[in-house]
Amino acid sequence: MPRRDRMVLDVAETFGFVRRTNYGELFEVRVEADPNNLAFTGAPIDPHTDNPYRDPVPTVQLLHCLRNEASGGDSGLVDGFHAAALLRREAPQAFDVLTRVPVEFAFGDARTELRAQRPLIDVDPLGRIREIRYNNRSLGTLHGSARVLEEFYAAYRLFGELLLRPGLRLDFRLTPGDCLVFDNTRLLHARTAFAESGRRHLQGAYADLDGLGSTLAVLRREGAAA
Repeated sequence: MPRRDRMVLDVAETFGFVRRTNYGELFEVRVEADPNNLAFTGAPIDPHTDNPYRDPVPTVQLLHCLRNEASGGDSGLVDGFHAAALLRREAPQAFDVLTRVPVEFAFGDARTELRAQRPLIDVDPLGRIREIRYNNRSLGTLHGSARVLEEFYAAYRLFGELLLRPGLRLDFRLTPGDCLVFDNTRLLHARTAFAESGRRHLQGAYADLDGLGSTLAVLRREGAAA
């Protein structure tokens, strides 16, 4: 993609509608003097999904690399559906706990207070995995009986360890002009630490899967009629 300011919004609008949040229609991923999010620092970030404290959660995320001259700052992706399927196979009781125990995710700053209660792994009535919400920076304290707490945190720890398995993560480096587009309810994204004195600047935006689905359906309909 061209390395043009706000180009990420043009990309989002080719297939849907930009989802505006408290971060605006566009957010700058770069080091800030007074950050309200770990993304705006040079710290490493483990695999996570964005905005789990929002209901509904943004389902499509876009990240456009404008510059990446810092030492470090490589990106990583983990397929949360695959990881959850592994958990169901290896530890079915832990999987069951994470699908039925709701937890509170929260975010707050001077202008915003957001909360949502959802399980970490959501399944449809047929048991198919349909959403992952995983972000240890916004996970609240779980309240319940000793048995529920013990079961949940044991399952949570197992899932967290599974998400860090080297074989499940795709590591790569975004270069200027690259635009990463992914399903935020399925793919967890991560980042290695980078020197804050280095120049690393991404612009991000959110959209939703229903807009993308609509665009694809119209294209298929027009293709069939041609």
